[in-house]
Amino acid sequence: MKYFILAFKKAFDFNARANRPEYWYFTLFSTIFSLIFMGIDTQLLGASAEDIGITGAIFSLVTFIPSLSVSIRRLHDVNKSGWNLLWFLTIIGVFYILYLHIIKGTDGSNNYGDPSKE
Repeated sequence: MKYFILAFKKAFDFNARANRPEYWYFTLFSTIFSLIFMGIDTQLLGASAEDIGITGAIFSLVTFIPSLSVSIRRLHDVNKSGWNLLWFLTIIGVFYILYLHIIKGTDGSNNYGDPSKE
């Protein structure tokens, strides 16, 4: 949970690096919370499962910038520019970005600074 909170603390820091646990724990908790809010929307607020409900929409808006930031910082950890995230817009690029998020980060300093101490 500390990495989820850390992503919000570093939400507007697009220049540092994020190690694998920081990125993947943020992704895990975001997914869990999204499922919880989807359950609230469908069971309590009467939204259909195909539509995004009000709580899910609010959660998506709140986590958009931290999610973008932690993804860019994760790319910096493997010594890639944050602009590589635009590969996500292509079909094959999704797999490339996933690969970059999975591999081990650069040991020591790289073009984007020292490794994350968190």
